[in-house]
Amino acid sequence: MNVIERFALVQHHGPYEDWPAKTPVIIDGSVSSLAISGFNLLHQYETAAGYLLVTDFDCPFEEAVCFVLVSKDLATVLNERTVGQMYNSFWLDEVFWLDEAHFYATFHDYADYRFYFTIRPYGIPWIYPRLGLACRRFNAKSGKWRRDIR
Repeated sequence: MNVIERFALVQHHGPYEDWPAKTPVIIDGSVSSLAISGFNLLHQYETAAGYLLVTDFDCPFEEAVCFVLVSKDLATVLNERTVGQMYNSFWLDEVFWLDEAHFYATFHDYADYRFYFTIRPYGIPWIYPRLGLACRRFNAKSGKWRRDIR
């Protein structure tokens, strides 16, 4: 995993309600045909499986964070996972890399939760996605992180 600064997102103007659902990606200074969810690019990484772009929606009331896996040829979105909930804000604190294919994200005001991601070499839509996601919650009684199925 390498931290990079190769990408940017096209900036939108006008009322927030009129902004498009997907934002075009600027690659090496040129606007591309690739469009992803989110309006602010928070982090970008190069991995063996592709590029991981972390974005948010720039909404202070119902903030959500998107983790987007893009192919190495920059032509397609391989998988996208969004962490968020209606009437709730998920502000990304940090992304911690465990190895080349595993990381977890922490969010402000959710100290008892970690969202673990796995970047897989292949995927089956809805069954075995390229970007796996599991929520874990800290159990104070056992002192361990347990899978949270809610």
